[in-house]
Amino acid sequence: MPARAMSRRPLSILSRALFLFYCTAVGVYLLLHPWSPGAGATGWTASGFFRGFVSGLGILHLAAAAADLRALSRERNPEDTP
Repeated sequence: MPARAMSRRPLSILSRALFLFYCTAVGVYLLLHPWSPGAGATGWTASGFFRGFVSGLGILHLAAAAADLRALSRERNPEDTP
């Protein structure tokens, strides 16, 4: 049974790395894009409330990426955890 668990580990690490990349990329985009000069020039997307809401979603994505990175690093180095 341990051999089967070991075969799943690289897939788990790869999927977590892809999730980390996704959260980081989308988080940075959502955080910065609403405040760029061409974004939301007219209508309700030009309001500061909407831009702040979208930036908040970006911060949530970055927080999820940081939490997953922390969990992934603890999983890779279990002897370093306090």
